[in-house]
Amino acid sequence: MPPARFFDRLPPRAAAFLALVVTSALWGSNAVVARGLLDGISAIWLAWLRWSVVCVILLPFVWRERREIVAGLRSHTRELAIFALIGFAPQNVLNYSGLSGTTAINAGLLNSAIPVMIVAIIAVTKRRMPALFEAIGLGISAMGVLLIIAHGDPRAIVHLDFNAWDLLVLASMFVWALYTIRLGEREMPMSFAAFCFAAGLIGLVLTLPAIGWDVARHGLPRPSLPTLAGILYLGALPTLTAMLLLGFAVARVGAVQAGIFTHLVPVFAAIFATLAIGEHLHAFHAAGFALIAGGAVLCCLTPSPMLSSRPGARGA
Repeated sequence: MPPARFFDRLPPRAAAFLALVVTSALWGSNAVVARGLLDGISAIWLAWLRWSVVCVILLPFVWRERREIVAGLRSHTRELAIFALIGFAPQNVLNYSGLSGTTAINAGLLNSAIPVMIVAIIAVTKRRMPALFEAIGLGISAMGVLLIIAHGDPRAIVHLDFNAWDLLVLASMFVWALYTIRLGEREMPMSFAAFCFAAGLIGLVLTLPAIGWDVARHGLPRPSLPTLAGILYLGALPTLTAMLLLGFAVARVGAVQAGIFTHLVPVFAAIFATLAIGEHLHAFHAAGFALIAGGAVLCCLTPSPMLSSRPGARGA
């Protein structure tokens, strides 16, 4: 189930960049739609049902690869489980738990930290000292993140008095940065759609203990029809379509360049949140975004080959 044939008709880099713009718009809408749904359903159930929708939609498309999927589940269990933890339902639980106590705009803005996190993680894991511009960029972006999670209040920074929900969202962004890096290094004998299905199933299983805990505390959810429609949207577009487009793009331009496009997520999220759910932009939002985005640009001015995906990585 590759991305639309339209992307394949374009030059590889142009197709990848267009796919990333569409992905960013879908992710921007995810924060807004999910924020509205969290008033009527828990973060745990929202993440679980979202990925259930993805797996149901994918099933007929990957059925012909069922033998490869079963073989992959047997021979790559550990690797698939790691992917499931950092990029599928469990990561969504972390993200939605934070989103339940903050705004869609804040959550969207914190997406901008992902490219810098990718550079920092690769620098640490590859034991590579950041270049001068990278070090300066990391510092500037960190200031932007602090400004956003402090809601523009310098006293909160001094006293480390941050919104815990924003910190959860930030943690989920770090986990997603890990996923983006590993995605560029993925080597499995199955298509990207089959990979998403296999890892998605494992993610659903790994989330079951949290589902059981939620049922014990609150009972089974009773979502309304609008809530079910919202969950269907989240599963079909910001999850499935965006994941396929991301895999398509990362395989062509690498994790770092793909990560830079997450700076479009807060732009789309702010527009959607302002128009759809009445959230408001503040000066600290703009300042934090400018710092994070500016730092990411500095980090990527002279990218090392080490920051690109491996040539053999498979995509969509």
